[in-house]
Amino acid sequence: MDFEFVRHEPLYDRVLLVLTLNRQKMKERILIGEEMQIRFRLQGYDDTEVLCDITRPLGTMLSAFEHDSGGEWNRFGLIPLREALHSNRWKQPELEQASGDFLAKKYLTGDPVRMYVALRIWNEYLKAREPRDRESACEHFIEKMNGFTALFMGNPPLDFDEDTGKPKRLNISTHIYGSVPQEDTRLDLWYPDSKRKMECVAAYSSLYPLMIYYLNRLNDWRLYFRKCKICGKVFLAKSQRYELCSDKCRKKQSLQNKREFDERAIENNYDLLYKNECQNWRNKINKAKKTSGFPADRLEEMLAAFESFKKEALQRKQAVKKKIASPKEFCISPLLVVRST
Repeated sequence: MDFEFVRHEPLYDRVLLVLTLNRQKMKERILIGEEMQIRFRLQGYDDTEVLCDITRPLGTMLSAFEHDSGGEWNRFGLIPLREALHSNRWKQPELEQASGDFLAKKYLTGDPVRMYVALRIWNEYLKAREPRDRESACEHFIEKMNGFTALFMGNPPLDFDEDTGKPKRLNISTHIYGSVPQEDTRLDLWYPDSKRKMECVAAYSSLYPLMIYYLNRLNDWRLYFRKCKICGKVFLAKSQRYELCSDKCRKKQSLQNKREFDERAIENNYDLLYKNECQNWRNKINKAKKTSGFPADRLEEMLAAFESFKKEALQRKQAVKKKIASPKEFCISPLLVVRST
């Protein structure tokens, strides 16, 4: 079922956003559409028309929530439509086009929250064009839609303790000026299957109760929000030990660990090379000592050369440790070739 941001017959039946959470599969499912069609879809009738039916990892709705600090939803989505309701018919198309383009862009993101708010704004505008008293219709339209756009302008609904991973409860009084309207505290609870294994919540007037329901469920289920150490994405986990959000990031972490191991091996190679060369010198000297009739002066030269080698090699090792030189620049002095006479 498609929705276009142009003048057309408005949807008179209530368009709902319905959420169902699956703790076992760690998934969230969000549907947008008319109530009857959504109920049929939840009962397994896949041919029913809904505007959106998406299943995502649990917690995505909260972690991917848009933060509109610049107030673009108001400036480009609501204000042009408010001006259109107060303008003559020659100015209205341009204003509608500006708002329609912005809302269509948000709708096409595929994010169900953005889709729902964009659809509701445009559909309520189409309804507001019908009454003769445009002044009161416009006031009613702005009053209803301000609650939706305020969702994006305030602090993001997801706030969690990075040490414990526990989500904090949402206080909507910090998002709404004055007393909290009744519709901002109301939420419909559904059990669409006869066995009541599936629990759904449906929002219409406001999305605040839905956010509160979501956060409360996660707290009840003792799930933890974590930040992926590879991509920085916030994800939901069953334990605080999880640090990676997906198989893709786990693969990247594995490759990164291998690179670090190889780099450490290269850095430690110069020390191994030094030890091997020292042992090589000792083997030759011991062999010379055990050789009957080996010239004493030649043995003295070998011992002196070995001490000189160690002195030079230790200086180079210190330079590497102090990062004056790189491990690759470490070079062992050539061995003194000793020939027995």
